[in-house]
Amino acid sequence: MSDPDPETWKDHYSARERVRLVVETLTEPATIKDIADEAAVAWATADSELEALLAENNVKKYTQDGTTRYDTNPVKLFLDEILDLINENSREELENSLVNATQQLEELQAEFNVDTHDELRGLLVEEDLTAAEMRNVQNAASTWSALETDSRLIKHALQLYDDVTTLSEGGDHIAVA
Repeated sequence: MSDPDPETWKDHYSARERVRLVVETLTEPATIKDIADEAAVAWATADSELEALLAENNVKKYTQDGTTRYDTNPVKLFLDEILDLINENSREELENSLVNATQQLEELQAEFNVDTHDELRGLLVEEDLTAAEMRNVQNAASTWSALETDSRLIKHALQLYDDVTTLSEGGDHIAVA
C-alpha cells in the first residue's frame, strides 16, 4: 500500500471512496485497521465498507495467523479487466493489440536469444553480466511478463467479444458479480 496524503484525500473523496481506493491498490491481504489507517477513516467506517465490498464480491476475507484480513477478489478483477477491454475497444483494436504484443515478445526473444520468460530470467545467473546488463535483463523480463499478461487478457476478450457485444446491444448489461 502507498501513503497518500490524508488531507488531499479528504478534500476529494468520501470516507467510503477512500476505503474502496485503498482496497483496489492492495498488494497483499490487509487488516481492517491497516485499511482504515491508509484511508484515513474510522475503523467502523472501514469495517462497514469492507462488509459492503464483501457482499458485492469485490473482496475476499481471509484469516491469516488468527487475524482477519481482506484482499481484492482476483477472479472479479480478471473478469472486470476483460469486460473493460471489450467495452473500450473494437474487435480490430483488440486484434491489433494482440499482434503488437506478440511482435514485441518476438523482438525480446530475438534480442536475448531465448524462447521463454524463464530462460530470459535465467540469463541473470547463467551469464557474467554487468549491473547495467542485469538491469536490462530485469526490465526485459518485466516487459515480457506484462506482454504475456496483456496477451492472455486480450485473447480472452476476443473469445468473448461477440457474446458480450451481442448482449450489450440487446440492452442487457454485463456485470460481474
